[in-house]
Amino acid sequence: MREAGDMDLLRIWQEVDIKDVQEHLLMADDLFGFCPGCKTPGLKLQDLHKCPTCSREFKYVTSKDARGGKSAEVVMRFKKKLPHLTFVDYDDYERLSSKNKAADLFKNM
Repeated sequence: MREAGDMDLLRIWQEVDIKDVQEHLLMADDLFGFCPGCKTPGLKLQDLHKCPTCSREFKYVTSKDARGGKSAEVVMRFKKKLPHLTFVDYDDYERLSSKNKAADLFKNM
């Protein structure tokens, strides 16, 4: 059996509740994270489980840096820093979030 650090990455699609992802998402770049709940920037990523400001529990992480051809490299860096979080494709997240915002907007008309 291979060790965790020697494993390969494979994108697997599964149905998720986008609201659960939105409520437990950490936005991150190479060095720091950002809590979308309370808008706290500059969160140190190493072993980050919840926002120190609002106590939002993080289950998922995404990054604009993971777009295009370098996505596997970016995902691997986050898996090393935050192995307990599930990486969410940024483009998929933005597409679904925007779709739901638009649907909510028209629902109130």
